[in-house]
Amino acid sequence: APDVNLEEITSSKQNAEVLRRLRDNVRWEGNKLCITEGVDDDDDYNDDDEEIVFSIREGDDLGWLGYFIGRNQSLDKLFINFMP
Repeated sequence: APDVNLEEITSSKQNAEVLRRLRDNVRWEGNKLCITEGVDDDDDYNDDDEEIVFSIREGDDLGWLGYFIGRNQSLDKLFINFMP
């Protein structure tokens, strides 16, 4: 999985960064991940937030998201806010 090009399996720079953190077991304040229905604006991403947000859009490979969540050893809380 370290050879996976994260930009090719996500719809945005924000989501690629989320996958990188999950893949590399990077800890962040709060260690919370929120998965939500797509938002078109990557500018809401703040590196200092207690949670990181993965916004589901067309082009996101949710299989890889699940894989990286499952292998991650740093994540404390997972919130899924996706109600189609």
